[in-house]
Amino acid sequence: MKRKTILMVLCGLACVPFAHAQNPAVDAAFAAAPFQQWIAQGPKAELPWHSRISAPALTLHQRMAVRVEVELDGNELVARCCEGKAVALVAITDQQGHTYRNFGEKDLKDATAGLGQYMISLSWEVFLLPGDYKATIAFYYSGRSAHNLISERVHVAPLKHDPLPGSWRDLPTVEFCDSQPEGLDAFLLPNIEGRLRLPAISSRPIHVEILENLTPYQSERRRPKLYTDRLAVFLPILKTFSQLEVQNGTVDLSVLDFARRSVIFDQQNIKDRGVAWTKFRDAMSANSVVLVDAHDLEREHDYGQFFGSEMTRLLNAAESIPAKRVVIVISGPMELGSRKSIEIAAPTESNFAVFYVRCDFLLQAPLVVRSPILGGPIGPPPQRLEALEDGVGKALRKLRPRIFGAQSAEGVRQALATILSELSGM
Repeated sequence: MKRKTILMVLCGLACVPFAHAQNPAVDAAFAAAPFQQWIAQGPKAELPWHSRISAPALTLHQRMAVRVEVELDGNELVARCCEGKAVALVAITDQQGHTYRNFGEKDLKDATAGLGQYMISLSWEVFLLPGDYKATIAFYYSGRSAHNLISERVHVAPLKHDPLPGSWRDLPTVEFCDSQPEGLDAFLLPNIEGRLRLPAISSRPIHVEILENLTPYQSERRRPKLYTDRLAVFLPILKTFSQLEVQNGTVDLSVLDFARRSVIFDQQNIKDRGVAWTKFRDAMSANSVVLVDAHDLEREHDYGQFFGSEMTRLLNAAESIPAKRVVIVISGPMELGSRKSIEIAAPTESNFAVFYVRCDFLLQAPLVVRSPILGGPIGPPPQRLEALEDGVGKALRKLRPRIFGAQSAEGVRQALATILSELSGM
């Protein structure tokens, strides 16, 4: 029988972004083992394990990343209970010879009998700039002489025809993400220090409002795990867009929940201060998808009216300020529930522009998926059915939005590049 794989919290460190940064915990972890001696001895496989480094890929954070993973048999950990630690060491060396290190450890006293039915995956996501690297992974049990070690070459190729060629200019060469962040931090990566370079230089003052729709579908309210899966897409996109640098203007951010007819979170002038991600996380937790009450659900036909009122409020502000008002709507296709189609009227003044980044990720699911047990066809994923009607796009029609259908990280990158170009041309 195939055993489940679970992730264990091994790395208590969020990031080790620079080779020269002094981190006592990392230094102590590497000092506790003869790591350089092991490297001199060459590859070893004295303990049961499976290690892998994934192929580099562009993530929704618009960073190139690999995943470094060590997989262990839970029975092995249980057999070694209950003294000492399981320790993994990772070192990545770049073309200039700078080495970036991280580690993880698990106290074996926590290896209870129930762990034996699992395969334990210890992993890190690592952001890398294009270039050539040598990655070395070591694993051992403290107090024991045996160890494993493997080294692999990693080549990160530049993106072909990159629409944002300067966006990585100020980033560190290597950044380790937290190996097992909790909750929304898994998608927001609040401890990552690197910031994308996304400048927009317009000839006239502009004010940008980033508006993201995080309303749960009905299926996601019944199965919150589905909503978590969608946040894994939408939150990295939100964080990416929050790094816009409008040099002749300001940037605000708003997050909406149509079901509650509320603005979950908003922050003004994020260009100068950055987003308060801790407050954002707290606001999202307070508006948990499982807490939507029956009264909210009875008023789903108000979705369109609420969205319309918020867009009207944002666009009408353009009449009272000299800056051009720009609204960037980030949403998945969603039926707004109104009995009558909602069409948001354009302001009398034409001092505005609207961009709609339509995240079509859920639409990429197959029309029919097969049951893993019986092999027979079953219905399409419930989110996909709810995403077929784009009420958001219909509501925006009279505003003549520039629409981008994003189906991948590359699609989001192209949309972002086009928006930056058009902002700079205003």
